[in-house]
Amino acid sequence: MKFKTTIILLIVAAIGAAYIFLYDRKQYRTDVWVQRQQMVLPDYKPGQINKIEMKKGDTTIVLESTDNESWRMLEPLQLRADKAEVAEILSQFEFLRKVGTITESEISNFNMKEYGLENPDLIINLWLKKGTIVGGTTGDITKYTVNIGDRLAAGQDTVYITAGGDKDVSVVNAKFLEKIDKDINDLRNKWAFEFDKHSVERVRLENDRSEPVVCSKAEQLWWITQPLSDRADSERIKDILNELKNLKINKADFVSDSEEDIINYGLDKPVFTISIGTTEDVQTLHLGHSLDAKIYAKLDGESSIFFVHDVILRDLDLELNDLRDKQLLRFDSIGTYGIEKVDIKAPDKELVMEKTVQYDWMIKSPKLILADRDTVREFVEKIKDLQIQQYVDDSGANYEKYGLADSAIEVSVFRRIGEGETVKFLIGNVDENGGLCYVKRDGEDAVYSVPTENFYDVARAGYLAFRDKLVMEFPKENAQKLVIYRDGKTLVCETAEGSTMHRPKWEMTSPVKMEAELDSINQVVWNLSFLLADKIVALSAENPGDYGFDNPLIKVSITFEDTGAAAHKNEVISQKEDLVKPKKLKTKTLLIGNKIEPDKEKSNYYAKVDSEDMIFQVGWTDVRDYSIELVDRTLFAFDSANAKSIKITHPEKKLLFQKNEEHIWQMIEPEVMLLSNNLADRIISSMKLLRAESIVQYSNENLSKYGLDDPQFNVAIGFEGADATLLVGNEAGTNYFVTGSDTNFVYLMDKNKIDDLIQASVVRAIK
Repeated sequence: MKFKTTIILLIVAAIGAAYIFLYDRKQYRTDVWVQRQQMVLPDYKPGQINKIEMKKGDTTIVLESTDNESWRMLEPLQLRADKAEVAEILSQFEFLRKVGTITESEISNFNMKEYGLENPDLIINLWLKKGTIVGGTTGDITKYTVNIGDRLAAGQDTVYITAGGDKDVSVVNAKFLEKIDKDINDLRNKWAFEFDKHSVERVRLENDRSEPVVCSKAEQLWWITQPLSDRADSERIKDILNELKNLKINKADFVSDSEEDIINYGLDKPVFTISIGTTEDVQTLHLGHSLDAKIYAKLDGESSIFFVHDVILRDLDLELNDLRDKQLLRFDSIGTYGIEKVDIKAPDKELVMEKTVQYDWMIKSPKLILADRDTVREFVEKIKDLQIQQYVDDSGANYEKYGLADSAIEVSVFRRIGEGETVKFLIGNVDENGGLCYVKRDGEDAVYSVPTENFYDVARAGYLAFRDKLVMEFPKENAQKLVIYRDGKTLVCETAEGSTMHRPKWEMTSPVKMEAELDSINQVVWNLSFLLADKIVALSAENPGDYGFDNPLIKVSITFEDTGAAAHKNEVISQKEDLVKPKKLKTKTLLIGNKIEPDKEKSNYYAKVDSEDMIFQVGWTDVRDYSIELVDRTLFAFDSANAKSIKITHPEKKLLFQKNEEHIWQMIEPEVMLLSNNLADRIISSMKLLRAESIVQYSNENLSKYGLDDPQFNVAIGFEGADATLLVGNEAGTNYFVTGSDTNFVYLMDKNKIDDLIQASVVRAIK
């Protein structure tokens, strides 16, 4: 009977569907009413439902929403429901389409039992919200009831149902059963917490070892309010809230809803509890015993006991200091942009610096002078980034111990001049190891330690650290004379006749008179024309000899034209054109004293300007500039094409090369033979390119001192009427003492250059 009915039903459904399709194509292409007649619940909308009852066997599950947003399970347990699962159930009925319909009038001996609908496997009641309009009017319908019976036939993916008060049996696709046939674990909420992160105002963490830590939010920043008052690490709090927001429970991890199991799973005395308070409620999670890599957990107000991964305990079970703000100061700036004033106050002095309209920084106290902009910027950046290393003392009673009482340095940073400090903190002593110093924020009790690097010494130095590092300045094109005393020699260079601003010429006038090397002069003059100290050491010294100024390593004097206000105007003081204001010359002398670190090759040096008291440091690169040779270090200047002979006197062999009548080089001694491989030309070229490392003396006196009275070897290139001769004397480290016939100076020459020239030449010639 049931199979026969099924066949008839399918035929009727097919004819009906074909009729509607053809009729709709012809006349009712957009007829909504026709489409709705194919739905099980034509006027149903998911948003109209606020209560669901699902009956399956002995189990009844009741879900309800009171706020159009969240859902709760009322039976068989009081739980938060899974909003997504509920939404999926409700959505299945909106477009639940009939495949066919069986009416009582069409089937003789019609019996609900035949379709499994006398005692349905699943009954779903969907309550409408009060005042819901159904079918265009507010009617008497308060709920939809859907009874779900048997499948159509074995292997068929359709099922019999009845809906509402309709006595007809509808046939629908059975796939929707997978979406609505849910158990308690399907429907309970899988998110441990539900909250808006931005509305959370309070976080409380408590473990079984120490007193609770409470953090509260004020003006978008987090503060620790228990067990002490301090700034909280806002980023760490945000991380905690993010972790709680994303804490999802696997369906299989719900283990119990029995109150008796609270003790069994250690939730009566939890090892850890976290509570978050929003503007509307407080949600609390307890963690109990562990099992493998999981921990039993329970929320206040719900019966569910479930597992969470033990990583949640490692992430959340934090000590008080883990939650404190690691950044000492918080203020907005990029460098000093947005900052107008910095005040550093020591017990006996105060440094006040303010930004000018040109964005330079001026020291206003203790004296009016330009501040070093880079030092101010670096200091502000450093204090802004100071990270707390240790939380030293929260008692507020031991400031003397940390140098934070009467001897403290007070640092204030102002966003606006005339307003209160943006930030203010105190600096005390360094710790026993010297790598950290003690600090505290103004108005707070806690003492912290922070790194001293690039910060502590600067703050302590105050005026010396922040004043402008420019110690000498003049227009480099105005330089007239340069005097350098070093290594027992005094070198004097002056601008030469015909020198102009655009084509300067310099000559050495002592110890010899000759053309100076312009690049070398420029290197020294330009260094002095804008000389910046690396560090200000002292404003004065009782004994300058302690720094090496009684016998300076180098003394550099520069004489320049001091043009003053009429810098480049050549101001006329008479009607006669030949009478102009005379040049006003000014001389400044820089003294280079001892090395700061004598054992280091590249150490800074103490320095001072002779007419001033201030002592400062200059870098080794500056000292290297002052040690440069001021004249050309090239030994020879000849025309290679005019060379007639080469004579090499060497302990191993004496060689003599000459050009023959055909201008071809040949060896004369120790034997006569033609030279190959352009050996002679290479020797001449190497001689011409010789450039010394330095000049030892500007004369050929006392040559025996350098082994040049009886040289190890020599090279003489013969020209018409004269020879260019190189004499090689004693070794001096990696150099030789040498002299040349063109200048008669004594030089230091790199050994490798001499070896390449002489020894290699001898070896090639002998071969």
